[in-house]
Amino acid sequence: MKGTLLDFSIQYNEGIINGEDNKRYSFIGAEWKEQVAPVRGQQVDFLVNELGQAVGVYLATLGTPFQQPPVFQEGNAQLQEEQNYGFFDWAMKCLKNYTNFSGRARRKEYWYFYLFQILLGFILGLILAIIGLSESQVNIFTGLLNLFFFLPALAVGVRRLHDVDRSGWWMLIAFTIIGLIPLFIWMVSETKPERNQWGNPAK
Repeated sequence: MKGTLLDFSIQYNEGIINGEDNKRYSFIGAEWKEQVAPVRGQQVDFLVNELGQAVGVYLATLGTPFQQPPVFQEGNAQLQEEQNYGFFDWAMKCLKNYTNFSGRARRKEYWYFYLFQILLGFILGLILAIIGLSESQVNIFTGLLNLFFFLPALAVGVRRLHDVDRSGWWMLIAFTIIGLIPLFIWMVSETKPERNQWGNPAK
């Protein structure tokens, strides 16, 4: 059967193929029979075992046309551009999407922006301490910094939940304290490879 590779996780050593029958088939890394690494969008040939899993996965031979699903054609340029993003690029992306609560955000976008806030807060605190400001004055500056970051941090958190197929309203469970545990798990979870109501996968 022919299909298109939707995703492959190096961390879990498994991937997903969208078959020409529009069904999805999972496969483990050992079933990838090529010398090159599996990459999303590759056209492949494979067999299906009795468990409904893809086995013997090869790159499709040239000259055998198979139409790639449009889901990965949309936004492809943006995804390619993000392959070269560094730490500050991800942080700036969040600031550019200051109040954007729609769409999806991958783990890098969320966690690099989180780290950016911590580093900036540390540097500001260090500078204010060197200047010799009082504790109340330092608190004013840090409060303003936190206020500045509140909306973009909330927005990227909502987009991160969208990326694991959760509504942004789940952010509210943070107020229950114990809700921080499932929130953390969702924030570190891998991108869901399927298109959902919030758009295409973020990676």
